[in-house]
Amino acid sequence: MKHAFLIVAHHEFNILSILIDLLDDARNDIYIHIDKKVLDYPKQAGKKSNVYYLEENRVDVRWGNVSQIEAEYALFETAFKNGPYGYYHMISGVHLPLVTQNEFHDFFDSVSKSQVFTPMESHPIELERKGNFKNYFMKSFSSNRFSQIGWRLGVSIQELLDLKVNKDRTFIKASNWVSLTQDAVAYMISIKKNVLKRYRYTMCGDELFVPTELTYSGKNWNTIYSERLLLHNVGRANSTVITEEELELIEKSNYLFGRKFSSSNLEIVNHIIEKVKPVL
Repeated sequence: MKHAFLIVAHHEFNILSILIDLLDDARNDIYIHIDKKVLDYPKQAGKKSNVYYLEENRVDVRWGNVSQIEAEYALFETAFKNGPYGYYHMISGVHLPLVTQNEFHDFFDSVSKSQVFTPMESHPIELERKGNFKNYFMKSFSSNRFSQIGWRLGVSIQELLDLKVNKDRTFIKASNWVSLTQDAVAYMISIKKNVLKRYRYTMCGDELFVPTELTYSGKNWNTIYSERLLLHNVGRANSTVITEEELELIEKSNYLFGRKFSSSNLEIVNHIIEKVKPVL
């Protein structure tokens, strides 16, 4: 079956255009969610892939907020209606593939029916704060100093009074850039209402909801945590831009994707284009 690439984007449309070109393969369909705050953006058709831009169900995405989960659900549900697909790959508009599509599909053929996650470091206290207490002010957290102070104060009071929520969950963290099978996506869609309720006040719940809910489903999903899925350097809160300094690492490694890339560093981008561009 085909693979569905689900892209969450809000800027760097030049990189997004390159990403679409590098994924343009008869074995792939491409779905793109552009942040609702973006009023004007270019659209691009594929030569071999079907490219779908979400329209009516676009989400105003805010960092750390449940809106990130809502945007991912919009992509899952839209693609699922056109499925079935062998895999659903959630990626950002500043991802780029670091291998050819033949190599990419060969890898997923080799792990067929497994759910593939990129591991991320975590600590029990971090997971408890993000998932077991209500994180207020997340909608404006990334841009408002007062929201950050309010969030910190709110969590501190809840910790002091032991006002925990989601007591039936010990949360699991992985990168939100996941690769899921048809059955796993079907399951995640079936529990959407409960997920949005449970994760409404989480912080960065997009890194928690898929691995946690699949684990608590009682089903055997044959989950794989693979560093190979994504090359990304996580800074204080977000991935940093990949530059020419990582070129040797990219050449020697077998990462499937890299994130994030920028138009301000086109030398590394052009090298990747030459390395993995589709054969016309």
